[in-house]
Amino acid sequence: MELELKILKEKVVEDEKKSGIGSLFDDEKTSHQHINLLKTKYMQMRRDFDKKQQDLKKFRLDCMGEQFILNSQIDTITDQTASVHD
Repeated sequence: MELELKILKEKVVEDEKKSGIGSLFDDEKTSHQHINLLKTKYMQMRRDFDKKQQDLKKFRLDCMGEQFILNSQIDTITDQTASVHD
């Protein structure tokens, strides 16, 4: 009985290697292990993407604030220059 169980497990592992996602990888991991690794990798990539996106939004707001300040300075200088020439 123990030998039959071992043979059956080996057959399952071989079948997983020949079909599905297990056939994409040349190692001893099952398809479930590969899927879990892909999920973990995706979640990390998603967290990195979300953080990068937040950083870029913050940078964009900082740039818009700086642009507002510079535009105000340009308007002030333009108004002062125009009043001196009038």
